[in-house]
Amino acid sequence: MKIIFTFFYTFLILYSGFAQSNYPEPEKTATRLFYIQHSNNHNTYVYDANIKGGVIDSNQPINEYQIAYADNGMKKPLTNTQKKLAYGMVLQESQHNLFKFRLAASGKIDFYLKYTANTGARIYVTVNRHKMYLDKMFVQLKEGYFGINTNAEYVLFYGKDFHTGKAIIEKVYID
Repeated sequence: MKIIFTFFYTFLILYSGFAQSNYPEPEKTATRLFYIQHSNNHNTYVYDANIKGGVIDSNQPINEYQIAYADNGMKKPLTNTQKKLAYGMVLQESQHNLFKFRLAASGKIDFYLKYTANTGARIYVTVNRHKMYLDKMFVQLKEGYFGINTNAEYVLFYGKDFHTGKAIIEKVYID
């Protein structure tokens, strides 16, 4: 009994450390791939598949935008700086209904966008050797000296195991 209690208590502590309280969630849509939130404010960066005629549009496979919850939930396009330095998806390779991307902020993790008629559009990543369908990411930011040079401390990846479909959370510390 003591072992079970210890396990349960440890799980609650770890899980509560991963949770973000009071963050709005963007409305789920048929084309929603995933979204990113961070610790500085509740603004959310959203990624939707761009599907035309039953295939992913090879010219613009992903629609990227932000929902400015700090500005009454207004939907806005990403700025050029956001696209090039942080939240833009950079296309690496493409095949029919299969695309490989990297996030502009980091080249360490590959994002694969796949579309099939049965499952629709889904994006998957491999994080800490776990292949998962991605639902959302949360970036914990830390301030640099004198409030400048804000950097990511770690990123939480939320999704479902690629093989089992079970919910998982993976944490990656940023060097």
